[in-house]
Formats: sequence, C-alpha cells, structure tokens
Amino acid sequence: MSERTSEPPASEGRAAALFVGGAALFLAALDFSINVSLPTMRDSLHETLVSVQWIIILYHAARSGIGFVAGGLADRFGLKRLLLSGAAAYTLAVGLISLQSGLPGIVALRVLQGVGVAILFTLGPALVAKAFTSDDAGRSPGRRAPSLRRGAALGITLAAVGAGQLAGTLGGGWLVQNMDWRAVFWARVPIGVAIILAGSLALKEPWATRQADEKAGGFDWPGAAILFNFLFLLVLALSFARLDGWSALRPSACAAVAAALLGGFIWRNRRASHPLVPTGLWAVEGVIPGALSNLLATTGTFVVWFLFPFYMSDVLGRSPLTLGAILATMAAAGSLGSFAGAWLCGRAGERAATFLSALISAGGVAMTGMLGADAELNAVAGGVALLGFGFGIHQAASYALTLRSVPARMAGAASASLSVTQTVGTVASVSLMTMFFNQAGPGQNFAAAYSNTFLLAAVVTAAAGVAVLRLRGWTRRDLSGAAVQVEESPSGPLAPGGRPAAGAVQREFE
Repeated sequence: MSERTSEPPASEGRAAALFVGGAALFLAALDFSINVSLPTMRDSLHETLVSVQWIIILYHAARSGIGFVAGGLADRFGLKRLLLSGAAAYTLAVGLISLQSGLPGIVALRVLQGVGVAILFTLGPALVAKAFTSDDAGRSPGRRAPSLRRGAALGITLAAVGAGQLAGTLGGGWLVQNMDWRAVFWARVPIGVAIILAGSLALKEPWATRQADEKAGGFDWPGAAILFNFLFLLVLALSFARLDGWSALRPSACAAVAAALLGGFIWRNRRASHPLVPTGLWAVEGVIPGALSNLLATTGTFVVWFLFPFYMSDVLGRSPLTLGAILATMAAAGSLGSFAGAWLCGRAGERAATFLSALISAGGVAMTGMLGADAELNAVAGGVALLGFGFGIHQAASYALTLRSVPARMAGAASASLSVTQTVGTVASVSLMTMFFNQAGPGQNFAAAYSNTFLLAAVVTAAAGVAVLRLRGWTRRDLSGAAVQVEESPSGPLAPGGRPAAGAVQREFE
C-alpha cells in the first residue's frame, strides 16, 4: 500500500499519536533523575566519582549510536513495532538496574537503557510528524491541512520532555531521600508498561503499523553497524577528552577510529541499494539548519545541568532540595516554552521562532552566569526560568523546522538527526565547557571561571539562532540537480504563486 493512495489518518489516530509520542518522550526524560541519585549511588556502591561516570558515558554513547538505526528501521518496517520495542528495552533495563548490587551490571544495563531512550526520543516526534502528514484528501472545507498543524502538534508533544524533567528532578530527589537510589529506577517500570499497553491498543493507523512504501527493500545492516560504532566512539572521544585531555591516548585513539568509520559509512551509504540515511534527506528544506541549530543550542544550554549545581552548593551554599526546586522551575518553564513555540511557529514561521528562541535561551544562559556570589534566589530562578522557556520554544521550533517538509517515508531518519545531534551536543557541552572552565580556573575563583564559561555557552547558544538565518530568496538543488527557488513566508516556504511549498517539497522526494 503506497502513501499516495492511503487514507489520511483519522483525527482519533492523530490524537493517539500525540498521546503515545508525548508519553514516550516523558518516559525518556525521566532519566534526568539519575543526576539526583548519582552521589547516593557512588556511596552505596563504594565507588569513586570517576568510576560512576561510566554510568553516564556509556549511556550517552549507546543513545547517540542507535538513533539513525532506529529511524531507518522505523522508516522501513513501521513505527509502532519499533517504538514499543524501545519502551520495552527501557522498561526492562530500569527494572533490572534496580536489582543490581555492583557497578559493572549497572553500566551494562545502562547501555540497554540508552538504546531504549534513543528509540523513544527518535520515534516519538517521528510518530507525530508522520501522523500529521501533508495528504489533504478527505479534509473538510475550512479546516487546516494536517501538515500545517504539524508544528503545533510537535510543540505539544515536546512539552512532555519538560514535564519529564520536572517529574524526574523533583520525584527523583524525593525517592532518593525517602527510599534509596534503586527506587529511581524501579518506579519507572509501571510507567513503561502502561505506555506499551497504550501504544499496542491505540496505534492502529497504517502509517504507524507498517511500511507505507512496499518497494523500500531491505535494511542496510552493515551500514547500521558502521554508523553505530562511529557515533559510539565519537561520544567516547568527547567523554575521554574531558577526563584525560585531547592529547591523551584514549580520546585520540577513539577520535581516529571514529573518523575512519565516518569515511567508511559515507562510502557505504552512497553505494548501498537501500541506504540507511535516505538519499536526498539533507536536501529537504529545513533538515540541515534545524539539526545544526539543535546541536548548538544543546551544547550551549546543557552547561546549566552540570556546572550550575556546583554554583548553587559551593558559591551560594544552598541545599540539594533548593537546587532541585530551581531545576524543576527550569523544567516547568521549558514545558511552557514548548507550548509557546507551537503558537509562535504558526504565527511567525519555524525559522523566525528558532532564531528568536535561541536569543532568549542565550540571554538566560548569560543571566545565570552573571549572578555573582551574593545572588538572591528569585534572581537565580528568573535566570534559569528564562533559559528553560527559551529552550522549550527552541525545541518545538527546531523540530518543526526539521520535520515540516520531510516526506513521511523519511520521518524516522529526519527525527534521528535531531535525537543524535542532541545527544552529541549534551556530551560536547560537558566536555568542552568543563575543559574551558578548568583552563579559566587558575588565578581565578570559582565564581569568575563559572561566569566566563557561561558567557561562552551563551555565545554558542546564540549561534544556534544564526544557523537558521538565510537570505529572503535562496537557491538549492533538488535530487535531479535542477535549481529550486524558494521564498519565505510567515508560515514557512512558499512555492511560485504564493501557496505553501511543504507538499510540493514532499512530492519532490516521493
């Protein structure tokens, strides 16, 4: 059954996609609770700070490596089966972690959990993007086409990330304080089971249950293995660089092998009969600027998650409970920002919303970095709330920009580009900002080095807005090599004659 002849998804099917996609992102975002439980885990397992960092390093390495693999499998064999498999892997992993008594078992299971999180973060937005296709058949007069509501739908879905962060920071702190670190893991099992049951029952549309293009062919397993190992080693190189410095053996060796694997994957993808990264994906309007902006915004803003807690404790002398409340404020502002981003995309367009949100986020980062040693809590909360609100808008806008014109058969791969860039940005932020902070430290006190690092992070965040700017009229090449002229309108790109070009761009790649 082809996408051209399929019936458009019913409104009930789109509602189910919104619910299940948002629930998948909520479950994945709950893992922010691990930041609260790490000190207790370290003490309970009698490990060092360096050794427990493997819980984070290998988790992010697995998460980054599996993104494009998950997207490619979903594009060929259907979203529903793989999304529910990701939820099952996540649920199994956290349940088994709660039974462990040693670090090796936890680290191994965190790799499985990272695979599950990558699938959830990749396919949750892809599910919504595919549900809100640009097929207008059967649409009632006066109703907006599903594709024109895709930005709003993604904004609503991504608000679940902020809700998950909020629940993870507050709920995780309560569980650790009143029970132990294992509760942070086993408490997520019922949520995972509920999502699996809901998805099994609610997702019945053809676009969710089977491959729409019967000629899609097989899956490029060798290419998937090469790409997974490239991204896995790239994250390890960034992580080791933070611990050892770039000139050390471990980061240098990982970076060298990763570079060789990247070259091998490019060669393989160009020659594969069914490439893992679809031919023409990077030519689709919005994919490259959206993914690049996502990478830069994550690299700049994630500094608040690993340096800000030390500022709160070492400089301001605040308690962990106060820290949790401040981080929860940022998460709540992020959820509100996602809703605001959905509204702003519909009024100003995805590029304008992405640009504006990057500037708001950069202002929040700079404000948080310049608070000083005598800052009042209301000023601290204001800075991180501004950061969270801007980043929430940016998430909705950059996802909408990236996915708006993507054909349904490429939705998984396009969403994977966002999941992977966000994971790599997270690790790059920890590595690069920590190295800059350590270099700025000699001769300065903590507050001065902290402030300089946050100003650098603000510049990187602002660059996420610059990444989506372009001239009013621009030229790109389609798959056949012909030049395509595109104009910008408040609601997105326009084709000649003034009508939205999203459908035309989609047909170009089908």
